[in-house]
Amino acid sequence: PAFCLPLSLRRKLDPPLNPSAVYNLLPSCGLPSSASLQTLTVTFNAFIIFSHIMSQVYSTEPAITGRVVFETTHGPIDVNLFCKECPTTTRTFLQLCLDGYYDGMIFHRILSDFLIQTGLTRDETLSGTPAKEIDQYLRGSSAVPSASSQTRTGDVLGWERKKLELNPRIRFNHRGQVAAAFPLEESGDGTENDEESAMLRYQFFVTLDESPFLDGKHVVFGTIAGPTIFNALRIGKTEADETTGIPVDMRECPPRIKSVKVDHHPFDDLVITSERSIPWRIATKDGGSGGNGRGQSAVEKRRKKRKGKRDLNVLSFGDEELAFEPVLEKDGKKGG
Repeated sequence: PAFCLPLSLRRKLDPPLNPSAVYNLLPSCGLPSSASLQTLTVTFNAFIIFSHIMSQVYSTEPAITGRVVFETTHGPIDVNLFCKECPTTTRTFLQLCLDGYYDGMIFHRILSDFLIQTGLTRDETLSGTPAKEIDQYLRGSSAVPSASSQTRTGDVLGWERKKLELNPRIRFNHRGQVAAAFPLEESGDGTENDEESAMLRYQFFVTLDESPFLDGKHVVFGTIAGPTIFNALRIGKTEADETTGIPVDMRECPPRIKSVKVDHHPFDDLVITSERSIPWRIATKDGGSGGNGRGQSAVEKRRKKRKGKRDLNVLSFGDEELAFEPVLEKDGKKGG
């Protein structure tokens, strides 16, 4: 096992730490001294090297300026936010959290040892609130800074500004990075091909391993804190279709977000929106599940069979969501 120094031992050592000094102090700390000095030295050096590498990885990231806690079916996931570096992205994200957008959301895309993604649907049909309705709601919410609230026209939601929120200090260099699923190469102004890309605007994904090939393609606006990363890893072990990442059990007990707690953030003017202005609340009252309440979604209407190898390219999220064979239907055929 890794050699972790107890507090009582650390207090008796002055840096730099020395394996021989550690060995001589073991009896006084109530620890066994049966291990050889050579074994202790090797283990000690490995621990120091590992600590140095990890400190280099995390020390490059800027200070944390916000925090939310996702209560999931697999336990809590604490997310630290980079609000100062990604103000537009985190402001929109926090507004959606405050208004309950992610409550009940399923992790609808799970690629083992790569990522888990959510923010599209609350049921097995993969239907969701249309992006245009969410845009309209956000334009009337506190997600739009007061300086931009006078006109509320044009790019007030900051789709183009989000491209400026790439930060060389925040990269996909370790697991647990939280990033916007909307690819920066796409246009968010409601023009061509927006029907496909718009579905990704309010989705986010969590990496389960370092993914340097994603650097510069998606805005990383947060990172999972502490041991709650293991709850995300547990979600990543959910059985899912190898091609689409859709969980096999979408109907009974798919992994989902149960609720979201906003702990703190620097945006003093962010407030909860009136319930009558929140589209998914209205849909729920009308008897829907928080989706669009209009029967088939845009995703369902454009389904088609897809065969091939698992695609790890995050930029293909929109295309793959529009072009999958539902796992639920395949299971139904097998059972019939």
